[in-house]
Amino acid sequence: MKSAGNDLTIRCWGVRGSIPTPDKDKLRVGGNTPCIALQYGSEPQVIIDAGTGLRLLGINLSSTEDQPVEANILFSHFHWDHIQGLPFFGPIYSPHSRFKLYSALSAERLEHILGSQMKSPYFPVSYSSVRAQFEYNQVGANGCEIGSLMIRPVQLNHPDGAWGYRVDSPAGSVIYVSDHEHGVAAIDEMIAREASGVTLLIYDAHFKPEEYPRFKGWGHSTWLEGTRLAQRAGADHLLLFHHSPFRKDQEFGTILKEARQEFRATELAREDRSIRLSGREYCILKSVVESVS
Repeated sequence: MKSAGNDLTIRCWGVRGSIPTPDKDKLRVGGNTPCIALQYGSEPQVIIDAGTGLRLLGINLSSTEDQPVEANILFSHFHWDHIQGLPFFGPIYSPHSRFKLYSALSAERLEHILGSQMKSPYFPVSYSSVRAQFEYNQVGANGCEIGSLMIRPVQLNHPDGAWGYRVDSPAGSVIYVSDHEHGVAAIDEMIAREASGVTLLIYDAHFKPEEYPRFKGWGHSTWLEGTRLAQRAGADHLLLFHHSPFRKDQEFGTILKEARQEFRATELAREDRSIRLSGREYCILKSVVESVS
């Protein structure tokens, strides 16, 4: 993925929550689990989460001695749907690839967790078969710089813990708030502060508002809460993300219509769709509306 000039490009490789859904009535929006890639200019990509969408990203990359793959991967948390693409990410098996891996946990803990999923009896290939160069890093409370991007973590409300990330670039800002359940005032206030004035808010819209009471405590939110946060934070745009594995393509037209009544600048995250930020300009490179309305 290459962005034009010094724009910030955000590409969705996986937008579905909980479990991959290769069902014919869900493929227009997409059935892969969370993976988003950000790229500022020609700098190495910053990938957020390693769901099954990461496999597709790997297919689009190649690693040779002359053109090694270099990228950064941020992990929000370690539930299966956010890490299950890593063992199938082709570039990690090339000795020419170099990756910097980040989470809010210690570097040692991050390495242990990622290695644990690639062992018997869960996976036939051991973590020692990874030939890429891995560097493990902790994103502290004050954040870190990755190239021209400033990354800051924000605590989310989710079982076992999770973190969102605000990414600031010269071309615009993005905050990733996936796997978050609204309702804890202190955490919601912290997220609103971190999202203040952001160009793009990516938000967990797993449930419809009428569905949520039956699943309270599961760690997910609604499109309505996303619109409220966007308004409260003064965000320019809202992207509804982490779609329920039960949500059919035909349902999204109504969801989008209702969400836009609350916050006009709302879009749906859809697989293989890109958004380009350039200053205050916001461009969807392919429409996410035409095939789901």
